[in-house]
Amino acid sequence: MVPSPSDGHREPGPRLQTLPNGAGLVVAPMEARESVAISLLVRVGSRWEPARLAGVSHFLEHIVFKGTERFPTSRAVSESIEGIGGVLNASTDKEVTAFWAKVPAAHLELGLRVLFDLAFAPRIEPGETERERQVVLDELHMYLDQPSDLVQMLFDSLIWGSHSLARDPAGTAASLRRIGAAELEAYRGTFYRADRVVVVLAGAVDARAGRASVERAFADQYRPVPAPAMRRSDGGAPALGPAGPTARARRRRGEQVHLLLGMRCSSYLDPERWTLDLLNAALGEGMSSRLFLRLREDQALAYDVHSFVSRHRDTGAFAVYLATGPERVRTAVRSALEQLGLMADQGIGEEELERTKAQLEGRLRLQLESTGAMAEFLGHQALLVGEVTSREEEIAAIRAVSAADVRALAARMFRSASWRLAAVGPEVDGAALGSLLDDGVVAIRTGQLVRLAS
Repeated sequence: MVPSPSDGHREPGPRLQTLPNGAGLVVAPMEARESVAISLLVRVGSRWEPARLAGVSHFLEHIVFKGTERFPTSRAVSESIEGIGGVLNASTDKEVTAFWAKVPAAHLELGLRVLFDLAFAPRIEPGETERERQVVLDELHMYLDQPSDLVQMLFDSLIWGSHSLARDPAGTAASLRRIGAAELEAYRGTFYRADRVVVVLAGAVDARAGRASVERAFADQYRPVPAPAMRRSDGGAPALGPAGPTARARRRRGEQVHLLLGMRCSSYLDPERWTLDLLNAALGEGMSSRLFLRLREDQALAYDVHSFVSRHRDTGAFAVYLATGPERVRTAVRSALEQLGLMADQGIGEEELERTKAQLEGRLRLQLESTGAMAEFLGHQALLVGEVTSREEEIAAIRAVSAADVRALAARMFRSASWRLAAVGPEVDGAALGSLLDDGVVAIRTGQLVRLAS
């Protein structure tokens, strides 16, 4: 549970409802809007995939746009929404597959009809599957050609080992060639079931009328298969990896070395998630963050340097990304570790803490002016956490974090030995990077880097 807003009153707002068929529903009326954002989220992603079918969640998300029962061609699908000025898209992550549309409020029923047809009544034909296979292979190759994406894949393999979380949602060339229309249909029948679905409406919509529209859409278009056709497993909690720091490098021609430096962290269910948000923002979000000011503005070591957190049901990862010239890799990694060591040793001052809280609060308020962002904000909470907290409750939770909380979390994370370092670029050497990481982690734990940086 999150802390209540400071005035002691819960902000009236949307709530998670459970429909008779087990699906979740959240309706969020927003004043002075002309549009409605519709999200249909399914609790499935690459985490549930067997290795031999890696990429099947993403492939399925692609193939449904080739045509459905009511919209039999890809053109009919796209024109149905674009023809009224709306937007239609989808995405696949490790734990969520999302379909969404934004339409003028008068066309809510059409938006629901299209999304429900994509999820529950697609035409998955062998010929279209073969054609779309080349498209998803090209998308995979695009990611592999981009060092910033490739280093993320390398980092994930270091963090998660043999667990399914280590695999990119795009899959592999070998696994994609194994997936045909039969595998796609079996996978959809196994996971695209009402009890794994949340629908969100946000914008110019009445709560009662919105629920009635969603219930009609389920009644008209939802036809589950009698029983799951495949085994359902998310791989369980990832096993702990090697105890000491570990580095991995892949040589790639280019001008820069792309690096990811980090470790496992808490999940999106952990009570410390707001403390981690503040720690991450202070370290590496925006041009006023510590990493940006030190590595870019003071030392000119990188054009892009930032930190981020990716969270899952039972775990997560914190990482620092930077790209620099091969001759500056050692200095850049050491400088990033210095900033993390300073946070672990000295923590955050009250002025910086309040500024970072204001940053997170302001960003959330601005983001949630958008109907699409509101639908995403509520939908991911409902699907993954199982409850919905309001904007004001989120802000109250951020405000409740103390400087001591941030320092304690930083010390626990950054003084651990479970660091991972991935690098892609010219002249990179995994053994040399491993030694650099070993030395840096020891220096953080003993305070040597802090004394040098102070």
